[in-house]
Amino acid sequence: MDPALYKDAQVSRGLKYHYFYQPATPGKPTLLFIHGFPSSSYDWHRQVEYLRPKGYGLLVPDLLGAGETSKPDDPEAFRMVRIARDIVDLLDVEGLDKVVGIAHDWGSVVLSRLANLFPDRFYAFAWLVVSYAPPNPVPINIDAVIGHLKTMTGNGRYGYWKWFNEDDTYLICDKNLDSMLQLAYAKDPAIWLDWLTPVGKTKEWVEGNRQPGIPDWLTPQEYEHMRETMAKGSFKSYLNYYKVATRSLNVPDDKEIPQEAYYIRKPALFIGAKRDAVAPPDLGRMACEQFVPHAKIVEFDTGHWVQLQATEQVNKELEEWIEGLGLQDTKPNL
Repeated sequence: MDPALYKDAQVSRGLKYHYFYQPATPGKPTLLFIHGFPSSSYDWHRQVEYLRPKGYGLLVPDLLGAGETSKPDDPEAFRMVRIARDIVDLLDVEGLDKVVGIAHDWGSVVLSRLANLFPDRFYAFAWLVVSYAPPNPVPINIDAVIGHLKTMTGNGRYGYWKWFNEDDTYLICDKNLDSMLQLAYAKDPAIWLDWLTPVGKTKEWVEGNRQPGIPDWLTPQEYEHMRETMAKGSFKSYLNYYKVATRSLNVPDDKEIPQEAYYIRKPALFIGAKRDAVAPPDLGRMACEQFVPHAKIVEFDTGHWVQLQATEQVNKELEEWIEGLGLQDTKPNL
């Protein structure tokens, strides 16, 4: 991604966002890409490289806590409604009336709130791996959630959330950065079954500084770019996504979202990853069936990082889906 096409903007609550932006050519819509954890806008570089020559507008921010965007320590800053408002501020800065939203991982939750609160700013929504996530106006008990998932699916899924919720976790992650990244970007998706989803095992992995190496679907240059980006900051701010969820800090905002807004009526796409131990496609399908029944659903035989592990297939699927929307957005930037 061309560094010359990155910009900085201050959103309405005073935070700085760093983002890649290329305006659309006439007749092409702008695509908003929202990444997840522990990532930055660079996670979408293969999609940007594929779509950029085709004339699509591209807006790809570093999310709050990531890359060169502001990194607040206070978990309250990471309430999803507030981050969604930040993203709309970026659309306003660039004079973008409507975009196509595409997201992965925690970015999918941000895109979900955008769909609830600002549907008129979007032509359509695409969720990768983590599907549409409706508001949750009820406080959660993470132990109960883990227990329920274990009973329902045989896998507690969110065991690592308990450690990520602790205030000093970032110190171990920062100290053993390669170990943390090589668990997140695991060589074998099955590693997550033993070291991410069970309670206590993620801490054991990172404290032990396990480094099995990088997956074959990442080049050494890509891994080093990701590592350098993360090394410039800290996990202290970034882990607030998990604290906000585990501590139910989104509940006051979610209570204010009317139930009719839970249902997504714009065109939608869900791309599932069959070998993701945390967010299997079956869970995504359940959410879509209830709230986005018209969504197109496709699955790929990959782990969590589907846009990197199955790049050509994902790029083709996204392009065909976008073209199928029949958009002719010739409105110039304001």
